[in-house]
Amino acid sequence: MTLSTPYPEQALGLKDTIDIPLEIDNAGLDPQAVQLSVDQLPPGWKAHFMGDDRDIGSVFVGHDASRTATLVVEPGKDAKEQHSYALRLVANGEGGHRSTLPLTLTFDKTPPAALDMSATLPTLKGSASTDFTYHLTLDNKSLHAVDVNLSADAPEDFQVDFSPQYGAESITSLPLKAGESKQLDVKVHMPPHMAAATYPIKVHATAGELNASVDLQAVVSGSPRLTLSTPSGQLSGSVYAGEQTSMQWVLTNTGSAPAHNVKLSAEAPQHWQVKLVPDTIDTLAPGDRAKINATLSPSDKSLAGDFMVGFDARADQGAATASADYRATVSTSTMWGMVGVLIVLAALLVVGFAVMRFGRR
Repeated sequence: MTLSTPYPEQALGLKDTIDIPLEIDNAGLDPQAVQLSVDQLPPGWKAHFMGDDRDIGSVFVGHDASRTATLVVEPGKDAKEQHSYALRLVANGEGGHRSTLPLTLTFDKTPPAALDMSATLPTLKGSASTDFTYHLTLDNKSLHAVDVNLSADAPEDFQVDFSPQYGAESITSLPLKAGESKQLDVKVHMPPHMAAATYPIKVHATAGELNASVDLQAVVSGSPRLTLSTPSGQLSGSVYAGEQTSMQWVLTNTGSAPAHNVKLSAEAPQHWQVKLVPDTIDTLAPGDRAKINATLSPSDKSLAGDFMVGFDARADQGAATASADYRATVSTSTMWGMVGVLIVLAALLVVGFAVMRFGRR
């Protein structure tokens, strides 16, 4: 019968409880119950055995088998750092079989409790329309388990979310065992109109009196964003077959960087003509507007009804685009209506004249 532990002599920090793993081996003996006890313990100390998360006093070990248990030691109030203490455990089997295990615990100077937080890449660069995701590591350098609360200081209208690394759920706190470290993701979302600049974000981790922080930076390179509409916002109107109709459009850059070499185009039904002035804008700064005059010329053979005309704006290399559909309701020209009326009047006059001249005959 053998009672053993991987580390019978060990140095550790002074703490409230110490767990020591044990193994009881039965080599060639009959299956039997083995009593466990501590026959040497420093004054004021407490110790008990546990198995499967419950207090135990013995273990049953089969023939040529082994069992595990845990010795839980509670040092006395007089225990001191940089001192060694001796313990002795006993395993008593049947038929006088017995095994003893001496232990020596030396308490090193306890390091100060602390939280530590670091970022793999504290500075990220991108456009305001994308999310910035930082990977952080949080270390519990204390001898106790803690619940860490997470928060951040960020510019106005910024949204900061925390999640376990590569996880989808959002969290505001994180449990850490003594000496444990965990990775987490910090996702920063900002309004798409933010100007190109470097924005600071400070992340805080707090657990009681313990705290840690890390400084992050979001370097926004800026990107253009275009919108296209009429001054009133109305995207429908009347046009006449065979006649020109003028209308105004407004192109706005709502992004955070200039839009360069913006090409304007239109797609209309067959045999229609659309002229845009100007059809190219060299540079449109953030927040600026440009007025575009569009002239629609439906075919003189167009039928009455609704037709769609698509307008498009595209910046250099597709950096930003905008589009809008305009519903043009085609009516026949009023000139042809007047011509019809004149023809009818002329016919009536001819008939009237004929009646007056030849009617008596």
